[in-house]
Amino acid sequence: MIKLQILKKTTFLIISMFMYISLNAKEPFLAILLNVTSNGTQNFNYGNYDFYCEQYGTITIEDIYNKAASKSICRKKIEAFYKKNPDLKYFSSQILYKQQRYHIEFKNQKCVLYVKGQVSLSELLLKEGLAVQKPNFKDEEFEYDFYKSQQKAKNLKKGLWKDKIYENCIQTIDKF
Repeated sequence: MIKLQILKKTTFLIISMFMYISLNAKEPFLAILLNVTSNGTQNFNYGNYDFYCEQYGTITIEDIYNKAASKSICRKKIEAFYKKNPDLKYFSSQILYKQQRYHIEFKNQKCVLYVKGQVSLSELLLKEGLAVQKPNFKDEEFEYDFYKSQQKAKNLKKGLWKDKIYENCIQTIDKF
């Protein structure tokens, strides 16, 4: 009887320690992709919970377009860009697969969605010029990788860096 009580207490202690470690660890967890809403927002399921995931540290072209004034040059440039490159409007849909599990890490109520090993969706969007790094973004873990990805798009004149979209949208970007 005493051995059974000791065994129960030991088991409870081990389970409690495991739960504490797993809840406080900053490890990414696996969630199932339900839908891709836009390049910067996806819908996931984890257990009984569905949630939306917005990409960490970036501002997507869609966000810029939605925040820009209705008849601004910024909006017109983005519309023209997507008219020339309609496949880029659905870039995230092309690389993410519904019902697949993805590693996700939460940071400042946003998501770091790992798409290719240690490469996040934010990095891929920056590399394609479909997003810019948020102004005054500070995060030792991601800052350099984001900067490097954005510079690659800038040098190759991809996405926002093509046809002076960035220059025409800088006032909108500064509002974020």
